[in-house]
Amino acid sequence: MIVAFHPGTFDSPRIAGLLLGSLTVIGSLELFAYVGTLQESASPLAGLYLIMAFVALSIGLLFLLLRRHFTQAVRTVMLAVVLLGISASVYFSDTTASALAMSTWVLVALALSYMLLPIVLSLPFAVAGTVLVTTALFVHPRMHGIDLLLIIPAAIIANFGLHWLVTSALKSETDDLTRLGNRIYFKRILNDHVRSASPGDVTTVVLVDLDHFTLTNEVRQRAYGDAILVDFAARCARLNGPDSGTVVARTAGDEFAILLPGITTAEAETAVEAMRADVHVFSAGIAGHELGETASGLRTRVTEALSSAKRAGRGTTRIHGGHYATATAVGQAIANGEFSLVFQPIVDLRTRRAVGAEALLRWTHPTRGAISPVEFIPLCEASGAMPRLGAWIVDTAVTIASAWSMPVEPGAPPFYVSVNASGIELGDPHYADRLLALCTAAALPAGALKIELTESDYVVEYGAVHANMAQLQTSGIPIMIDDFGTGSSNLERLSEVRANVLKIDRRFISGIGCSTDDAPLVQSILGLARGLGSSVIAEGVETDVQADWLEEHACRFAQGYLFSRPVASADLAAVCAGLSARSAALHPE
Repeated sequence: MIVAFHPGTFDSPRIAGLLLGSLTVIGSLELFAYVGTLQESASPLAGLYLIMAFVALSIGLLFLLLRRHFTQAVRTVMLAVVLLGISASVYFSDTTASALAMSTWVLVALALSYMLLPIVLSLPFAVAGTVLVTTALFVHPRMHGIDLLLIIPAAIIANFGLHWLVTSALKSETDDLTRLGNRIYFKRILNDHVRSASPGDVTTVVLVDLDHFTLTNEVRQRAYGDAILVDFAARCARLNGPDSGTVVARTAGDEFAILLPGITTAEAETAVEAMRADVHVFSAGIAGHELGETASGLRTRVTEALSSAKRAGRGTTRIHGGHYATATAVGQAIANGEFSLVFQPIVDLRTRRAVGAEALLRWTHPTRGAISPVEFIPLCEASGAMPRLGAWIVDTAVTIASAWSMPVEPGAPPFYVSVNASGIELGDPHYADRLLALCTAAALPAGALKIELTESDYVVEYGAVHANMAQLQTSGIPIMIDDFGTGSSNLERLSEVRANVLKIDRRFISGIGCSTDDAPLVQSILGLARGLGSSVIAEGVETDVQADWLEEHACRFAQGYLFSRPVASADLAAVCAGLSARSAALHPE
């Protein structure tokens, strides 16, 4: 629905064809009426105008029939034909009055050129049309100079007026700094794109936000911040390469929206992560259009994905995969056995033996296939499905762990399973009571279960979270902070409710021994942990260089592909036995 004129109002081939076709048919009817007056006066031009009327009617009907194929190139050619037809009608008119009457149609043609053509073409096209019709009037055998004064000023004024209207509307949709479209522009383009989407079409929207940009502006002054925005805008425009149909807009101060036709969410994520290599730190949300979804719904989902990325500690990307993770759908998925747990060993770096394992959730969807937890966990949290799913995770992990008989060194704590919990779950005042009752029923020693939560959940202003943590710790269930170093740490709160274990995020570990050496950061975290009396687990250890460095710097535990990928519970014992065998070979008694 057209609610107001703006650049692109008539960009749709269907609308452009309807408009030009309808006006051409109306013009042909005027020619037919004029033919009647010529026949009454027995004018020899009646036959010529009758042919012109039939041609105009045929062209107009053709426009209407083929309106879905009315591309920009076609409309440019057809407008040129219309202008030539108007000029011919003016030149062959048998009276001054009829010539002037015919020439008024040039005003309609001027308006059409601004409506149907890009601004870079509309002004020269309109000027050329004005010159063409003015020339036809000037060479008309019965036209006098005074008569030209009736139409030429009107055409010039119309040209300037229409040009001002279109350029003003264009400016209302343009960001002055980056020269990209603004929020209004992107909303319109997305609405048009979604309305014209067909089954099977793939479209992805990316929303990116520069992290801590306000602080940068305050510290380095506005000119520096503006330069960053202009540079970032250019990088966003190149995200999917030239001539890809990508649309980029600056939708807020440090926020950019990118429309990627024909690109899947996975491909968009790859492109976004590649852009991180040489650009300022930013958070990104990604969402793919689903059939039947409105543009408003798509904008809401990509905004939720960006918010999730910011909550995860900034500098991250989150994908909103759709509305498949409602509370009802998750409950049905649990009943259908779509969820499963895999386990990744946690190793003592001194002995290289497994001392525990982290339970990791997997979802094999019947139509979507394997879905990454990075994608579906935020959706479950947003839909209210997390409490039920979290209860299933803990219940399943405790049941599985109670059946383990992993060998441990004499005097060592029992082999444990660590389970991830969300702030939503820990916000339930009865969470600790239910968890302790579950361990008692399964005869699982308290030390054989550890609870992991993210840094952002750990520092949340929520009394029930801290009360549950304190009760669990008092009962012998340790608390682990996952992905430490990526969230918004509050040192005062860390000291108030001390975590038993800090897990250093894999992005810090990956830099050890590389050109982007993150060793000083890891050393700082290790020092902080010692000061708090917490042990440390390094996540994402993939090389012996990393493992040796961590051991040398008194990091006691680690997990990662160097030791084992996540495996099913049935295979965990064999993996742990293999680690023990390698340990025995490395450390013979």
